[in-house]
Amino acid sequence: MNRILSSPWFVVAAAAIILAVNMGIRQTTGIMLPEISLDLSLPRAELSFGFAIQNLLWGAVAPFAGLLAERYGLFRVMSVGALLYAAGMVLAALASSGWMFFAGNALLIGVGVGATTYPLALAAVGKRFAEHNRTLALGIASAGGSLGQFLYAFALGQIDAAFNWSEIFLIFASSIILIVLFSRALLPPKQADTSTSAPAAQQIDWRSIGAAFKVRDYQLLNLGFFVCGFHIAFLSVHMSGIVAYCGLPASVASESIALIGLANVAGVILAGWAGDRWHKPWLLSLIYWLRACLIMLLLVVPASETLFYVFSVIMGVLWLSTVPLTSGTVARIFGPKNLASLFGFVMFSHQIGAFFGSWWGGLIFDATGSYDLALIISAALGLFAAFVHLPITPARLQKYRPAT
Repeated sequence: MNRILSSPWFVVAAAAIILAVNMGIRQTTGIMLPEISLDLSLPRAELSFGFAIQNLLWGAVAPFAGLLAERYGLFRVMSVGALLYAAGMVLAALASSGWMFFAGNALLIGVGVGATTYPLALAAVGKRFAEHNRTLALGIASAGGSLGQFLYAFALGQIDAAFNWSEIFLIFASSIILIVLFSRALLPPKQADTSTSAPAAQQIDWRSIGAAFKVRDYQLLNLGFFVCGFHIAFLSVHMSGIVAYCGLPASVASESIALIGLANVAGVILAGWAGDRWHKPWLLSLIYWLRACLIMLLLVVPASETLFYVFSVIMGVLWLSTVPLTSGTVARIFGPKNLASLFGFVMFSHQIGAFFGSWWGGLIFDATGSYDLALIISAALGLFAAFVHLPITPARLQKYRPAT
């Protein structure tokens, strides 16, 4: 048993479970936006802004949570983050006003998600694997977030008729205890031993972090991940609105989100496998180009349930496939030592994009009565991200010291 618990692949499994809870809840609450809007008598643009702040806040928290984890320990940071996450879900569920819902959903959940999300979980995985199979391990761990999206969206579709949105928030909040339980497994074996005292705090390597921002390839990765955040937030928050605008049943939205999550389980693992064999930045260019083409299909093909299901399966393969490739490239350039903080800052860029994707989707719909312009902007950004990664050539990556 001890051999299994100390295995690097058990760390991958623990990280996958944590991300399943972290992202499963986060990516499905947006489906309930129309019901929340009606119950609290809040316009969709105002609720979209709250989700946008949530995205921005957890992106801002992620790099600093990574820094704190590197200094004070991963278990402590994730435990506090999980507590705030659960408290935010409960406060939002009990909300009787827009401000109360905003405090729970935007502020507390934003901080809680940021302290339990990809940079911390993937940093623990990256440190346990060598360069030749690191991206595959990151891909399998990242698949947890996609599997969680499928499971929570599927569960939502099953219980939505029996429970209102606030009761569902409370049900989902109870599962956050899994983050605390499995975060201890992410620690190195000597730190996971509860019989020993907590490890001494380590100094934060500010010099390496500051130097990273002067590296052009790191800057380009930040730009690309901004677009990823825009796409993810826009579709996850506004899928129900897009489906309703097309005159289709509300169940199509939850089923589409579930299909995206299920398909991306295979997508991120495939991306991780491919990233260990081919040039990761150019694979990112391919993913963003395919996203742009796929989003344009929603504009030119007549709306139907079949269209949304096909869109969801293909988009699902591409959904979070950028995560192992982007984090793997960061680890390739700088090594895994400061991956939690360095990928955390890339995640912040991702969440700035998520802020605009979530908020602008609601603003554009309220202003125009249509999602067409938002879809056009999303497709254009996809093409931009495809071009951004092209200058990160294999020859440039060869100039960096090998990651260990």
